[in-house]
Amino acid sequence: MRELVFKNLTSEDKKRKDLFITETIDRGGMRTVTQRHSTYMISNRKTFASHSELEEWQKKVPACNKRHVFVFKKRNTKEKKDSFICDVVGKFYAVVKNDVYSIAFKHSFELDFFACQ
Repeated sequence: MRELVFKNLTSEDKKRKDLFITETIDRGGMRTVTQRHSTYMISNRKTFASHSELEEWQKKVPACNKRHVFVFKKRNTKEKKDSFICDVVGKFYAVVKNDVYSIAFKHSFELDFFACQ
């Protein structure tokens, strides 16, 4: 058996977007649940009068390519469940015409393993 669930949520002010995918697979007496969750938030917007002004700003701004990665492994003996979790948190810039958006994000990937009853 295989089950997929997709959710795509956007806030009313369009500054936050949540994407969520869950997949459940039952095979060989094991149930595997995979969850992928991505959240994007516009934290800042800056508008420039001309393209050259935007290029000057780009030269002054330090690169924001730092990503923080967190990896966890959990075991719950009471529920007979093992979990593997990987989170990536960071920030990037998006340019649309003469507007620059600072976007913060969090990507989460979780695998849960259960013994089927």
